[in-house]
Amino acid sequence: MKETWTYDKDKRFDQKGERWHFVRRDFYDTKIPYEDRPVEIYFRSNNRSTVGLLRFERQKDIHYRNYLTMINKIMNDVRFRETLLAPETKSIWNRNWK
Repeated sequence: MKETWTYDKDKRFDQKGERWHFVRRDFYDTKIPYEDRPVEIYFRSNNRSTVGLLRFERQKDIHYRNYLTMINKIMNDVRFRETLLAPETKSIWNRNWK
């Protein structure tokens, strides 16, 4: 299965003024319909102390109204974000996204 990584170049800040970074990982397989393909949203705080992952097994399972609603929930809802923490994802941030 092929994959594509997309770095969110917009500067995102939480309610406390801390900056956050987001990367979307899309998987491609022509045998699988688009809405059934997995998607992953990786996130980290600017100081790299917090890293995590929100994974959806199928595109159609994304229940947020839109991307901005989803990332705002990650940035500002600490209890929700704690369920997504994934220290093993720290290494993906060594890539050059620009």
